[in-house]
Parts: sequence; structure tokens; C-alpha cells
Amino acid sequence: MVEILELPEQYVVRIGGQEFVKYQVSAGAFRPYLYPMRAANGLSLIADAPTDHRHHHGIWIGHGSINESDFWLERHNSGRIVQKSLTITATEGGDTASLSTENQWIDAAGDLHLRDVRTFTFYDTPADRRWFDIEIALHCVGTEPAVLHPTNEAGMPYIRAASSLTVRNGGRLVNAEGKMNERGTYRQRSAWMDCSGRLGRLDCGFAVFDHPKNPDHPTRWFTRDYGPFSPNYGFFDEDPIDIQPGNPLVLKYRIYVHNGDAETGGVAQAYAEYSNQG
Repeated sequence: MVEILELPEQYVVRIGGQEFVKYQVSAGAFRPYLYPMRAANGLSLIADAPTDHRHHHGIWIGHGSINESDFWLERHNSGRIVQKSLTITATEGGDTASLSTENQWIDAAGDLHLRDVRTFTFYDTPADRRWFDIEIALHCVGTEPAVLHPTNEAGMPYIRAASSLTVRNGGRLVNAEGKMNERGTYRQRSAWMDCSGRLGRLDCGFAVFDHPKNPDHPTRWFTRDYGPFSPNYGFFDEDPIDIQPGNPLVLKYRIYVHNGDAETGGVAQAYAEYSNQG
């Protein structure tokens, strides 16, 4: 059974009575984000505000240059992504439950540049193979398009892996073509990316699946051996992305948590099942 509990400045997703993820919505934060996301042993697979990049927060959404305003860093001149509403829905019996939120992208001067609607859908799945879906719809505001300029500093979503899962600390990044780590996967197109390693006493990991109906599928990936990675739709290109009035940019992904590495965790099979859902 999937339950979503509201607590001060966070929403807790529990599956089978066990905490799986928390959605953090602190009023003082620069943006909402997911942290922690727990493996079968209860430890978090993702990191929040590591010392090398304090603006990296678990699983989050951001962009470094929207209409030339920054919604990535956390400085005096950075914009904020402000949650305006949140709705919880659940199926009868608790097989699935969803968080759907509407957010405004407001720059340091108080101007509104973008609106997003994001939905996280969680499923009643076992701890050793657990997944949830992310859908992000980006809308321009007013009559002018929102311009997303090419930059590495973009992620929809962007993920910061736990330290012990990183390549630098003995973990592994691998994509659907079997290419490995930053050297083999950076800027490469692939339907999925998996990060795995040793977390406490458990070999485990998680993958991000690019939905086959996403624009420019299979996407290019941003990857780094020290921990962050992201499906990087459009942001390696030379031309900006224009989001026109009445025509939102919609992106869909699945996060798949598993025991073992990508092979023993059944990542390829899980992606095939995801892609066949349409």
C-alpha cells in the first residue's frame, strides 16, 4: 500500500509501511526536491547538499539560463522555484498514489519566467525493485515564449547519487549500450542510465528511464564520476529551447530502484516493460 503523509515542510511517501522518499518543500529553500530515496536497507541512494556542490539536492528540477535568469545556483542573484499548490491522489486500495504540484519560477527581481506542473506517481512495489514516475510540464507565462538556453547546468530531473555509489568511490555508471562511467556515457544518447555500488552492506542502485515519447529520444546524458547525472534533453544543443504559449514542454521519466547492479537488478527488462506501456 502506498501512503503519502503530510508533515511540516515535507511529504513522506511510505510503501508497505516503510518510508521510501520525502518531498521537501521548505519555504526558505530555493526549490522543492526529493530527499532521501531509500534502498531496501533503509539507507539513502541520493545525497543532499554535499560539500562540493551545496546546491545539489537529491532529485530536483532546475535550469541555469531561462530568459538569461539563473534557476540553478543558490546565490543572491539566483531565482527561486516556489510551490503554489500540491494535490495528493490515491487509487482505491493504495496500489498507487501521486503528488502533483504547481510551481512558479521567480527571478531575484521578483519577475515570473516560467510555470511548471510536476507529478510524481508511486507504485506498491517491493523494496528490492521499486519505481516511481515523474512527469514535468513546463509552461511559459504571458504571451512571450520562455527561452531555455543551452547549458550543462540544467536537469529535469537532476540527480545527485550518494557518495558511496559514485564512480570515484567504487560505484559504476552504465547505460543501455553498456558504456560505463563519465568517460563512456557523457553526452551519449541512451534510453537509460544506471548508477550502482555498495551502500552500507548492500549492493544496490537506481536507474533513470527516458520515456520513448519524450522529444529527441533517446536523450543525451550529463554524467560525472563524482556523483551527479541527468537526462539532458536539448541542453547540449547550440540552439535554445523556446516554450511557446499554449504549447508546454512535457518530459516523462521513471526512477527504478533495485538491489544488485544493473544486470542483476533487471534494469534492461524493467525499461522494456516501461517503454511498452505507451
